[in-house]
Amino acid sequence: MIIIDTLLKVLRAIKRARFVEYIIAILAAILSVVVLLQVVFRYALNNPLHWTEEMARFLLIWIVLLGAAIGIKRKSHFSLDILVKQFPKGVQEGLAFAMDVFLFILIFDVMVNNGVYLTQLTLRQISPALGIRMSYVYSAVLACGTLSCFYILEDILSFIKDAIERRRERMAENV
Repeated sequence: MIIIDTLLKVLRAIKRARFVEYIIAILAAILSVVVLLQVVFRYALNNPLHWTEEMARFLLIWIVLLGAAIGIKRKSHFSLDILVKQFPKGVQEGLAFAMDVFLFILIFDVMVNNGVYLTQLTLRQISPALGIRMSYVYSAVLACGTLSCFYILEDILSFIKDAIERRRERMAENV
């Protein structure tokens, strides 16, 4: 139980922190400036900048993936819970736990494992306009997958801790 409590403290601190939201806001502001520059230079000055389109694309990749992690954090992704709400509360909690475990496994496999692979694969690849390593772009998959897994793991461990505490309470009542 000490291990679960320690992990929960760390994961809850990560979940409570708003640094990801701030990063998204900063990236969105930079994206707006970059796109404005592209429009001004392309249409007003008739001399387009060669790097703005690529930078806008890379910023958008990071914004979208970080936003997906925030959606997981806030549990605001689209879901159909019509069927689940027909069950008793205990069954609903069990189904939510099963979905969290499934989602954790899926995100870990798809985003974290493939994020490692993509990042390693693109270590030597350089983007044409910005001249940066493409691994910086593809590391967004790894970073956001890891962040999503942290958010989901906090929910899973909270469920396990609550279940253990409920069981202990029932056992204490029976004694």
